[in-house]
Amino acid sequence: MRIHNRSYEEMLGDFERIWRFLLQDYAYRKDQFIWLFSRFGDWKYGLWNRRKYFPSFYRKNAQLWLNDFQELEGFVISEEGDHGFTLFTRRGYEHITGEMLDWVVNHWANRGGALRTEVHEYQDQYMDVLGAHSFANKGYIATTRQYDLRGNVRQDVELSEGYRIVDMAVNHDYESKQRVAKNAFRGEDGISEIELLTYEYARECPCYQPAFDLSAIDPVGVHASSCVGFVDYENRVSEVEKVCTHSSYRRQHLAEAVIKACFVRLKAAGFEYAYITGYSHEANALYEKLGPVKRKEWSLYEVI
Repeated sequence: MRIHNRSYEEMLGDFERIWRFLLQDYAYRKDQFIWLFSRFGDWKYGLWNRRKYFPSFYRKNAQLWLNDFQELEGFVISEEGDHGFTLFTRRGYEHITGEMLDWVVNHWANRGGALRTEVHEYQDQYMDVLGAHSFANKGYIATTRQYDLRGNVRQDVELSEGYRIVDMAVNHDYESKQRVAKNAFRGEDGISEIELLTYEYARECPCYQPAFDLSAIDPVGVHASSCVGFVDYENRVSEVEKVCTHSSYRRQHLAEAVIKACFVRLKAAGFEYAYITGYSHEANALYEKLGPVKRKEWSLYEVI
């Protein structure tokens, strides 16, 4: 069957097409997945980059390879619209990887830096193709951990007096919620109207459920630490993301408490596994404390 490629088009149903691809890909690969649904959802709904306010961003930063029946056999995507990319192929279509990499090199090479991609330790065949296209392994970059929720999952972190865990299905203090993330990730506290609007838009992502959007709040109700469990009901898995603590509340084990509370809720709702990816030493140290896990390590490959 012939394969052709084209740019991402919202009006042609490509968001749903890629979403379904990732659900099916997890069903096949299990914990050796490349992306979960939630990371792709964040690509569209997480407006952390102002260029993403415009529909042209998505057309320029995702390319799809389809067969004659318009079924998706592979795609490449850039999260930031820069020189970073991730490549996906459906089972049985690994032979088009070289063609896809050729396309990336020919179309995205002049984006302000050397082309780069993250590859996990089980992608041996892809590593070989990258090597043949002059990409070199630059070393370890992150670890993804799988937590088995089918066993004993407990919220065993004692919070300071007056602190409690809340979810955004009940607590609607969106400004305080956003302030935690902005302080943790950018070192800033002020929240603008556009930042509240982008958080409102992010909540439209299909894998977002406010009952799994949790915060630890202080005795007067200020959000201090936060995480979100994005959910895949079809595969019964979750990706816990956006883990953060305001700088004024650190070293109180709040992030650990809020993640464990999320695990408890996910288990109660019937989810079997939760995944968290850590890039920094601090994040990985925290995630390692959360219980017995399976680990998957990622390396950075960069064109030379």
